[in-house]
Amino acid sequence: MKHPFALLALLPAITLCAQPIQRYSVNAGYMMTNNNSYADNNCPTYGLDAALLWPHVTEQTLGQGWKQIAFGFKASFAAIPRGPAGHRMGLVGLLHFDLSRRWECQLGVGLSAYTKPYSFTHDTNNLFIGSFVNCLIDIGISYSLTRNLDVALRVLHTSNGMLYKPNQGLNYFQLDVAYTPRARSRIAGCQPSGPYTTWDRHELGLALSLGTVMSRKEGVEGYFPCYDLSLNYQYYVSPWFAVGGTVDLWYNFVDRQPLLDKADPYTFPMYLSALAGFEAFFGPMSIKAGIGPCILVSSEVSIPFYERAGVYYNFPQRRHYLGVAINAHAGRIEFIEWTLGFRI
Repeated sequence: MKHPFALLALLPAITLCAQPIQRYSVNAGYMMTNNNSYADNNCPTYGLDAALLWPHVTEQTLGQGWKQIAFGFKASFAAIPRGPAGHRMGLVGLLHFDLSRRWECQLGVGLSAYTKPYSFTHDTNNLFIGSFVNCLIDIGISYSLTRNLDVALRVLHTSNGMLYKPNQGLNYFQLDVAYTPRARSRIAGCQPSGPYTTWDRHELGLALSLGTVMSRKEGVEGYFPCYDLSLNYQYYVSPWFAVGGTVDLWYNFVDRQPLLDKADPYTFPMYLSALAGFEAFFGPMSIKAGIGPCILVSSEVSIPFYERAGVYYNFPQRRHYLGVAINAHAGRIEFIEWTLGFRI
């Protein structure tokens, strides 16, 4: 990917569905490093976003408390004049749902790119973004001032899961003002479809994920393997939206050598975790996210909970899927998972 704007090349493909909602926003905010030791690099930001959303009225399927859900994509540009990694571009898959008549929530997972990452410039002041392409997590809460005008507070995080050093990661806190030319409730978009045609459906699943991670400890170089075996349960609230839980048995071998060095009796880096989450489908694609506690961890992990968010392709038979996800502790990405899963 030689040109930064190549990241946005996929955006025209999402116009294949009829009548998407367009949403344009301006924002201003503040960038903070993911390590307080480098607070001198914190600085203000401002930017532009453009989103396409396909809405789906769901009062009959999700109850009176849920009015509408929309799924789509958002492209963004953030100008960071004093940023050590340059300016940021992003493209995320977006899940948007109403909390009440005026309050709304947005969850986005995708990719970001910086104009001056360490891999391009070898700038010793940039300890935060090592590689050109990074993960981007985007979470927001918005309030509708009118049918066409919203204000929102957003939190974003970018890093690459230690696939390329240095990589401390960057966090953003933003205030958005968004304009929607046509109100969501007046438009019917493309209907997504999940694995099943019946709405009341329980599902068990099994997934195997593989990944690699680099150590955050000085003097420890190279890549270490990570494995994750997951048992999933999901309940389909509608043909395209499911909620459920996952039990994970995973291994992160980057922790093995520090445990041996300390003569820790727990020398096999095995972890047992559980999380609750959701999956939303859009044709053969889906996004899935969750958060939950770590039940069994090594002494190298001090954070008691973890998160996962990913994008998946569901094969036409809808019994198996491929995808990529991020596994993180309190926003600090541990590794990137490449997943093969089966729906039972």
